[in-house]
Amino acid sequence: MSGLTLVNAAEPEFVDVKSDLLGALRVRSDELLTFPSGLLGFPECRRFALVRAAHEGLFWLQSHDYSTLVFLLVDPFEVANDYSIEIGPSQLMELGPHRPSDVALLAIVTLPATAGQHPTANLQGPVAINFATRCGKQIVVSETDYGVRCPIDLARLKT
Repeated sequence: MSGLTLVNAAEPEFVDVKSDLLGALRVRSDELLTFPSGLLGFPECRRFALVRAAHEGLFWLQSHDYSTLVFLLVDPFEVANDYSIEIGPSQLMELGPHRPSDVALLAIVTLPATAGQHPTANLQGPVAINFATRCGKQIVVSETDYGVRCPIDLARLKT
């Protein structure tokens, strides 16, 4: 077997993701998320790393391709007790085959520019992620009581 190199297929490959906010991240390549349509306002941004933040229910969604683009995401069910939306089957089909437990909904958070104001979450346009296929999509719900700038209390989240 001269000249033949064996590779252990069980060891995952890693990719480096640069983030201006979070620093250098090392992520398993099979854990990168793909958003085939990008996110609203960012159609060219299609590959992201999802990183847990310091508080339970908070995550960073860091673009793999643009180091300056990072979103703070929150579990909407943690910040809005009565959160409920209806997502059409066609929107869920775009995420690929899944069981209900494979899909998570997260809301994009906007942090206030001035002290004394509350952060807001886009509860009308949550991000849906299918962890089985590693595919994501920002869902837009037209018929809902929730808006794109719902005040939230991040202090309620556990550390």
